[in-house]
Amino acid sequence: MSEKIYSNFRHYFLGYLIFITFLSFIILGSTYNLDTNNSVAEWTINYQGGFGRRGLAGELLLNFSLLSKIHLKKIVLFFIYLVVSIYHIFLFYFLRKIKFNFYLILVVLSPLFVIFPISELEALGRKDILIPLFFLIFCMLYDRSDHLLLIFYLIILYSFLIFTHEVSIFYLPYFYLLIIFKIRKFNILNILLLIIVSIYFLTILILFIKFNHSEFSIIKMCEILINKFDTKCGLGAYVLDRSLIDNVKELGGIKFIDILRAVFIFLFGSIGLLILLFNTKKNIYSKNILLNSIDFKYIFFFIFLCTLIPFFIAVDWGRWFNLSYTMCTLIFIFCLKNKIITFDKESKFRPLDFFEKRKIYFGIVLFIICFSWNPKAIYRDDIGTIPIYRASAKVFKIINNFIN
Repeated sequence: MSEKIYSNFRHYFLGYLIFITFLSFIILGSTYNLDTNNSVAEWTINYQGGFGRRGLAGELLLNFSLLSKIHLKKIVLFFIYLVVSIYHIFLFYFLRKIKFNFYLILVVLSPLFVIFPISELEALGRKDILIPLFFLIFCMLYDRSDHLLLIFYLIILYSFLIFTHEVSIFYLPYFYLLIIFKIRKFNILNILLLIIVSIYFLTILILFIKFNHSEFSIIKMCEILINKFDTKCGLGAYVLDRSLIDNVKELGGIKFIDILRAVFIFLFGSIGLLILLFNTKKNIYSKNILLNSIDFKYIFFFIFLCTLIPFFIAVDWGRWFNLSYTMCTLIFIFCLKNKIITFDKESKFRPLDFFEKRKIYFGIVLFIICFSWNPKAIYRDDIGTIPIYRASAKVFKIINNFIN
C-alpha cells in the first residue's frame, strides 16, 4: 500500500468522524421527541422522586430547563449534541499524531468502535458515551499532572460518572492504570490512597443498593416529569426498582450458541487490535515498576476482564461490546503514544500482511471487517449489515421527508 494513504489517513478519519456526527445529529433530531426513544428518556432520570441511581445528569438538565424555560427534551437533545461533538473532537485530537498502518486503520474503523451508535440506534445518545469521553479527558490530564493530582481528578470525574450511570464502575480500572503508570515507586501512602478511593466508589454503589428506587418514587418522579416538563418517563425509569438479581434472571434464556457467537463477534471486530497487541512489547526504558515486572499483555487482559461483568448482568451486549472495545482501543493507543509499549519489529505474527500489498485486497478486507456488519443491541438479535449504508439511507429519508 502507498505510504501516502497512511500519512493522509488522519484526514480521512476526520471526515469519517464528521460524517458520523452529521448522521447522529439528523437521526437524534428526528427521534428525540418520540416516547419510544429510550436514549433521550434515560437522560431525564432525576431525583424528584427521591435519591437513587442514574439521577445526577437528569437532575442538572431538569434544573437547567427550569431556569432557561426551554423544554426538557430540547435541553437533553442539545446536551447530547454537545457530548457527541466533544467526544469526536477529543478522539480526533487523541489520534492525530498516531502513525497509522494497516492494522491501526482496522482498529479505528472497527464496527465495535465509533460507528456502533449509528449502526444500532438503540445505543445512539446513551450515557455510555460519557465513559470514553471522560477517559480521553483523563488522558489529556495525564501529561499535566502527577499521580496525586490524577487521583483528585479521578474522584471528581468518576463521581459524576457513577452518579449518572453505575455501570461505569466496571471501567474504572482503565483510569486506575493511568494513575499507576504515573507512580514511579510504590509505597504505603500511594497504595493506601488507591484503597481509600476504591472504598469511596464502592460506598456509593452500596448506597445505590440501599436507597434503590421504590415503585412509589418512580411514579412520583414520572408524575413530576409529565406535569411540570411535559415529558414522559422512558423504559430506563421503570426498571430503576429492579435488583441486580432481577437483571441477571433476564439472561436466563441464554444458550451456548449465543455465547459462542458473542465471542466470535468480539474477536472478529477486534482482529486488528489483537494482532497489534501481539506485535508489541513493553518499553525496556520505562521507569515504572509495574511495567518492569509484568508483561503488558497480562495487564491489558486483566483490565479487559473487568469489562466482561456487564455481559452477565444485562442483555444489552451490543453496548458492552462497544464500551469494552472502545476502552481497550483507547488504553492501547495511549500506551503507544506515551511509549509505554513499542512495536516489536522482530515479531512475525502479522497474518493479514498479504492483503496490504494491493489496494483491491486492502479495500476488500476493510469492507468485510469494518463496514459489512455490526452487532445488534440485544444478545439474541441477528447481526446487522452494511451499517453506514443503512444509517445514510435513513438520514436521506428523514431529510427528504422534511423538504417535502
